[in-house]
Amino acid sequence: MNVFRKIIEVFRTYTYADKIVSVLALAVFLLMLTKMILFPYGLFGFGQSSIYTEGLVSKNGIQSINPLFVDYNEADREVSRLVFSGLMKYDPSKKAVVDDMAHLTISEDKKNYVFTLRDGLRWHDDQPVTIDDVYFTFHELILNPAFPNDILRTNFSGVKVTKVDDKNIKFTLEKPNAFFVSNFLTGILPKHILKDVNPADILQSDFNKKPIGSGAYEVKEAIESFQDGRSQITLTRNDTFYGEKSEIEQMRFIVYPTTDDLLDHIDAVNGVVKVSGNNIMDFLNNDRFKLVPYELPQYSALFMNMESKILKNSDVRSALARSLDKVTYIGDSLDKISINTPILELKQKDWGYKYDTALANANLKTAGYTYMADDKDHVGIRYDKEENALELKMVVRLYDEGTYQFAETKKLVTFLSDSWKKIGIKAQVQFLPVEAFNERVSKRDYDILLVGQNLGYNSDTYSFWHSTQAGPLGQNLSSYKSFKVDSFIEDIRSTFDPIQRTAKLKELAKALNDDVPAIFLYRPIYYYASDTKLTGLSMDGAVFPSDRFANISIWKFQK
Repeated sequence: MNVFRKIIEVFRTYTYADKIVSVLALAVFLLMLTKMILFPYGLFGFGQSSIYTEGLVSKNGIQSINPLFVDYNEADREVSRLVFSGLMKYDPSKKAVVDDMAHLTISEDKKNYVFTLRDGLRWHDDQPVTIDDVYFTFHELILNPAFPNDILRTNFSGVKVTKVDDKNIKFTLEKPNAFFVSNFLTGILPKHILKDVNPADILQSDFNKKPIGSGAYEVKEAIESFQDGRSQITLTRNDTFYGEKSEIEQMRFIVYPTTDDLLDHIDAVNGVVKVSGNNIMDFLNNDRFKLVPYELPQYSALFMNMESKILKNSDVRSALARSLDKVTYIGDSLDKISINTPILELKQKDWGYKYDTALANANLKTAGYTYMADDKDHVGIRYDKEENALELKMVVRLYDEGTYQFAETKKLVTFLSDSWKKIGIKAQVQFLPVEAFNERVSKRDYDILLVGQNLGYNSDTYSFWHSTQAGPLGQNLSSYKSFKVDSFIEDIRSTFDPIQRTAKLKELAKALNDDVPAIFLYRPIYYYASDTKLTGLSMDGAVFPSDRFANISIWKFQK
């Protein structure tokens, strides 16, 4: 109390003008203190009309703002998309890869890709972007045998990189590849900052926390991490950016460990990037948000191990597919749509197997599996002539209990198991945490694998179905080997004419449909939830959610 009396006594000695200044200063201090206590993660910019705050969900938070590693963490991809630029960029409105930092010229034989760097490119530290930076990124980092991103390094396998002069760089392929251009969406890194970093250690570099890029937004302050598991970063508009500039002066990303955490702090964000599952209704019932639906080139499927003794028989694989009533299971769901082929450009209704339990039972009988009348231990299960039960080991990733993924996966597995049980097949389901799951995948230790795949920007099927990708490091999860399919995939890669390409895609789809190396279930439908603060946002043509930033220059605040 004595302290307060002293303050009052001093205050009384002030002039009238000094009292006004003191009261205003105290008011500002109390306002800032209130903001820090009640809204430590921001409330619509808290008086800053030029800031837009998005909420993301990731258990790992923001790990590494480095364009060479965005495949490992979606939150990293979101931020990196704004901080870094590539030689090319994806234009969702055209659904095509177009020029960005450079102009591309492709030789007649489709083997040489020459990029001419545009003038006036600057890094966020005001250093010029040069051909040396481009050469450094692709030749000295990505093509280095110690570079720790196997997928990206494999994409440039066999590619020769040549620095032509101070403005031009050339990439020479061993053979034409119509999908190769999408690799140049990769962001360029600054040589003058990273030249002394060992490529094997680049993922651990401090650069990744507060990087220097050349994109539309820059990092002024490093990633903030909070004790409750959240992380946050605020990006500032790069006013020296070579492209069209946005009205949005600052973009703030708050990453929450769970969706429930995000919903508990929903007043702190203007937009939520990836709404799905039962959370859709949470936003539909919130008048402050509008939902923008979008589909990505990804799907969930059942991959059947073609090396499995039971699944080598095509009749068994056909029976598994015909026994699933996907139409009834999906129903009028708001977050998924049925598919029948991994070639998503084609009409889905033209492919797949119709639900037909009678035909499924006939397939199993043809395969030599029948019921045993005196079987008391395995009632309802079929056996082969050697009295081996028709049991299949299915591996499924185990998600954290209480999450939407956990509930959805359990529901799907129950549907699959019940459907197969009706035709005499028992599924031995094994739910595995992510590390054990990945180990089983690499060893191909399963009969059936339930997992999702994302086709990315080029929809190239090589990684998923070519025979060379059937090993532990490949993504051919069915260990599927077909000379005919390999030929189709290679022909599609070398075909640049869209009409011819579509015809070849149909041939590939037919071959996959006939062989049934997998059962394709559905594509997820996501929603972007945005409040009324913003106009101009579009998810049309998006391949990754971060593609919404392709048109950030036309985002505007409501007046």
